[in-house]
Amino acid sequence: MTIEILIVFFVTLFVRLWSTLVGGGGSIMIPMLLFMGLPPSQAIATNRFSGASNMLTIIKFNQLGLVKWKLGLFLAIFSGIGAGIGSFFVLTLDNAIMEKGIGVILILSVPMLLLKGKLGLEERNVKITRLRNAGGAVMMTILGAIGGFFSSTGVWFSYVFLYYYGLSFLQTAGTRKLSGAAIVLVSLSMFIPAGLVVWPIALSMFVGGGIGGWIGAKYSKQLGNKWIRNIFAVVVLGSALRILLF
Repeated sequence: MTIEILIVFFVTLFVRLWSTLVGGGGSIMIPMLLFMGLPPSQAIATNRFSGASNMLTIIKFNQLGLVKWKLGLFLAIFSGIGAGIGSFFVLTLDNAIMEKGIGVILILSVPMLLLKGKLGLEERNVKITRLRNAGGAVMMTILGAIGGFFSSTGVWFSYVFLYYYGLSFLQTAGTRKLSGAAIVLVSLSMFIPAGLVVWPIALSMFVGGGIGGWIGAKYSKQLGNKWIRNIFAVVVLGSALRILLF
């Protein structure tokens, strides 16, 4: 177990360095935990606890002025509602069914659109109307449900903020964390009482994720939107290749 704890610490630290900025860390962490022998429900719950370390990065992103609080808190409400639905299925579905579901979600997580033009390099002027917010609420509820079930929807959340609300990559990285925090809190309120969190591994991942996430957030402005966009594209391509070839 000691070796496993060290392995997940360093893997989580590395993954959070970039997933803090673009999402997609769950697509690596969940399969790793499954490979280590955890049942799907425990893998999801344990990874979810480690995701709580991402909430620490909100402090750093806020210091950098990259958190859109009004928009982020509004969408976080619906992400949390969706997370409750997804987490319920984690508690009730058979592990064999869940493992197949994880595979399907991995495939669907490959974005179908390519980034074009200057998308995400600078904030776009998007008029926020009640209708637009209603659409955003629906999308975040759906993504929250998928995230509550699997916790690999960070890239999908990014598309909502980038395409639908016109935020830059840096603003997306900071504001998206509020929805992530809502999903984590709601899911853990269900997973912890159910005894699904494998604590030695979860705590190791929490510490590794906290260090990696803080470093990623701290140097996000130095990297800039262009570099983060490149990392985002690599993550998308890597997800596609992993699903197609392995």
